[in-house]
Amino acid sequence: MRKIHFQKDVLPHILALLAFLIITILFFSPEYFDNKSLSQGDIQQWEASAQELIEYREATGEEGLWTNSIFGGMPAYLISVKWGNGLIKATHAIYTFGLPHPTRIVFASMLSFYVMLLCFKVRPYVAIMGAIAFGLSSYNIIGLTAGHNARISAVSFMPLVMGAVHLAFGKYKWLGGGLAALALAMEIRVNHLQITYYLAFIVGIYLVLRLIEAIQQKEFKVFIERSLILFAALILAIGSTFGELYSTYEYGKYSNRGQSELSQQTNEEMNQDGLAPSYAFQYSNGIWDPFTLFIPNALGGPGPLPPDGSTAEFLSQNGIRGPQLQQYLRAIPTYWGKESATTYYAGAIMIFLMLLGFMTIDKKYVIWLGLVALLGILFSYGRNLPGFNYFMFDYFPGYNKFRSVTFTMVMPIFSFALIGCLALEKVLSEPFDQKSQKKLLIAAGSTAGLALLLGIGAGIFGFRSSFDIQMTQEALVDAVISDRKSLFRSDALRAFALISAFTLVLYLLLKEKVKVNIAAALLVLLAAGDIISTSNRFISGANYSSQQLNRGIYPGPADQAIAQRAELGDRVINLSTPSFYDGRSSRFHSLINGYHGARIRRYQEIIDNGLIDQFQKSASGQLEDLHLINMLNTRFLIKDPSSPNGIIENPYALGAAWFVNTLQKVNTADEEFSSTLSLQDPRETAVVNQSEVSISNSSGNGSIDLVDYHPGYWKYKSNNSSEGFAVFSEIYYPKGFEVFIDGETAKMCKANYILRGLELPAGEHTIEFKFAPKIYSIGSPIMFVMSVLVLLSFIGGAYLSLKKESHNG
Repeated sequence: MRKIHFQKDVLPHILALLAFLIITILFFSPEYFDNKSLSQGDIQQWEASAQELIEYREATGEEGLWTNSIFGGMPAYLISVKWGNGLIKATHAIYTFGLPHPTRIVFASMLSFYVMLLCFKVRPYVAIMGAIAFGLSSYNIIGLTAGHNARISAVSFMPLVMGAVHLAFGKYKWLGGGLAALALAMEIRVNHLQITYYLAFIVGIYLVLRLIEAIQQKEFKVFIERSLILFAALILAIGSTFGELYSTYEYGKYSNRGQSELSQQTNEEMNQDGLAPSYAFQYSNGIWDPFTLFIPNALGGPGPLPPDGSTAEFLSQNGIRGPQLQQYLRAIPTYWGKESATTYYAGAIMIFLMLLGFMTIDKKYVIWLGLVALLGILFSYGRNLPGFNYFMFDYFPGYNKFRSVTFTMVMPIFSFALIGCLALEKVLSEPFDQKSQKKLLIAAGSTAGLALLLGIGAGIFGFRSSFDIQMTQEALVDAVISDRKSLFRSDALRAFALISAFTLVLYLLLKEKVKVNIAAALLVLLAAGDIISTSNRFISGANYSSQQLNRGIYPGPADQAIAQRAELGDRVINLSTPSFYDGRSSRFHSLINGYHGARIRRYQEIIDNGLIDQFQKSASGQLEDLHLINMLNTRFLIKDPSSPNGIIENPYALGAAWFVNTLQKVNTADEEFSSTLSLQDPRETAVVNQSEVSISNSSGNGSIDLVDYHPGYWKYKSNNSSEGFAVFSEIYYPKGFEVFIDGETAKMCKANYILRGLELPAGEHTIEFKFAPKIYSIGSPIMFVMSVLVLLSFIGGAYLSLKKESHNG
């Protein structure tokens, strides 16, 4: 067995872990030292919509699989459900050393990239450099400040998965397979399928190139063997998240990412399976936006204009000072591109090393990572590269399920960091001859030279933004342009200085003019400083709040007034929010609106074609004719959250359930939809599909009351003198429901396109709806067993690999 040397084999990894811990703690220091928390808009929305489910879990120990908090009601799969893979969750916590969420995500990103680079046989200090470049990239920091925790958490495991796959094709096939199972299980568990989808491109291209290499070298049998090991790892990982994946897949068919049941809509894009192209490509890169990978302020950025710049001077001379001046500087964009001001920065030093890698590392890696980077950039263009991206959208499996295509910029950031570290390892491992020196100087001259030229010649660009037409004074426009030019020049010269300094240290190291330890420390500090100083631009004290845990948790005066008067089944609209898609009031109420990317498709169609219009009209207080709002039992409207009198009580809300006198029978989903939108009096008439109802007449005489509710369960008491049809102001969903009338199984149907309907015989009855999808009761035990097997495969793989090494040693 090979003897382990602590200083060589153990100490570097301990130092790496310490470095990652210290960097994480210092970068997010207010979280650790000032008792503050990141203010994340998306997370505040999520916490509100999940509150009903969390409270139910804490009170009963059971899972609520449905929530009425947002959009009238929807499955809770993608909001807050605990499944049977708690072991993988615990492993995730151990992997991140118990650091708090979400800051642990950055630590996990650095650690995963470090492990991957070790799998590629990169020396530790180079791996530390690459890990920091990837983990603290502006991509991750911008995502975290926005509250995209699941997305960035999925990003954090991408390198670990890739490292395991590469390891499996080396001499540690069993360790690679076991690590792949564990890494994939953690990757999939965080449940951001869009990032996992992009990971599939990275791994897929790698495997194709491995296959080509195996055929060329007549090692096809070895390729098949390793592929089968990885396939087994994939099955185990999928098994550990089986319930979540299947429920997400099933829900996807009925969500706004699925196929519409309508043959025609006002918006033709909504007729297709998947997202509408305009929605999917809403956030697209402009053609020049990826240049921020090299120079962060290449097109300006999201930050304010400088307080000591030309614009500040002009405004001060015109009497604008103090807080008003700061407000002006924040309002005028520094961004002068064509799209959004998001700055995804890979690092000037990493771009230099990437170019060096194209000239030095194995061509299979150049082709693989070059294709990954190119695809990521092309995908990010979205509607600005229509021929390519609309083809992908229409024909590539699953591509039309995702939006915000700029998220694909993680692919070039991943690729450049990996190529760069492989290049540096290659240069450090081989004799520094004249040929190697020439490649180094070409890479440095090309990148540093370009940066210098851009800095010196910044005046050749226009720096004009579409926003500028709103500024009536040309002198102010000139001042803003001057500031944009200064920001561009500053970052270009910064890139020149960083690349030059890095190249100088590397050259001296290769020429053995400086000690290895000193040079290594300088190289890491330069590369880390490049990334950290840039990422610091996107997070500041304003992103933290000591009141984060208290703000919005306690009900305001209007919320308290509603709580005193509300009955089971009542819903609410908060008219004081700027958008229909705001769910913060769902912490206290059941809303007809909300905040979530995957809404039930039928409900979304009603939103787009009538509900938003009625939502806007409801502010007037004229509610009688707003039949969609009324049939959803929207009893309270909040106009002023700060006042107990700031609410409107809607006398036309139809209640939790009611009997109708007339059934308007139709034959198609199109007729259901159009008839519901034109329905005059939903208390008198219900729109139903001919094939789903057997009774021909209904009596509206009778009463029906909601007497019990908790997430996923509704209990009603009814009393009707003759056979009738009841409409429930609850959202219809075709999967997972069990319905009982006096304990006997019954079948609900759709009513008014989005609601539940039920035929009831005469008399007094007890009606129960239970949302109890079998995927949860079956899936959770399967997930537990598969989670155990994932951990055993990792432990077993490590044991077999170490045993083999011991035997060979």
